[in-house]
Amino acid sequence: MAPPSAPVRILLIDDDADLRQMYTLILGKAGMELDTANDGLEGLAKARKGGYDLILLDLMMPNLDGIGFLKGLKEEGPKTPNGAIVALSNAGYDAVAKEARTLGATGFLMKADLLPKDLVREVQKYLAKS
Repeated sequence: MAPPSAPVRILLIDDDADLRQMYTLILGKAGMELDTANDGLEGLAKARKGGYDLILLDLMMPNLDGIGFLKGLKEEGPKTPNGAIVALSNAGYDAVAKEARTLGATGFLMKADLLPKDLVREVQKYLAKS
C-alpha cells in the first residue's frame, strides 16, 4: 500500500479577513491545507520558509503590497522551494498584473469574479502547472 500523500499546502496572503476565512473554508473542503498571512510582511516571512505548493497573493495590502512581496522574495528566496504564485486583485490594473508576472507571478485572478467552484478549479489548474 502506498503511503498517504501529504495535503496540498497553500499560502494565502490577503488583508481581507473575511476573504481569508472564506478561502480557507472552500479550499479546506476540497482537501487543501491553507496557511494565511494578513499582509505582505507576514506572508514574506512564511514564503521564505517555503514548502508551499501554491501562493495566492493579494496585490493591494498595507505594510507590504504584493509587488513588494515579490521583490522581497526575489531578493531572498525560500529555504525550501514554493510552487506557483498567483496574484489576486479586485482592481484590473494591467500594469500591476504585468509587473507581478515579471517578478515571478505565474497567473492573475480577479477576486470579484471567483465563485467558490471557480476558486477550486483555478487553484487546481495552477497546482497542475507547478
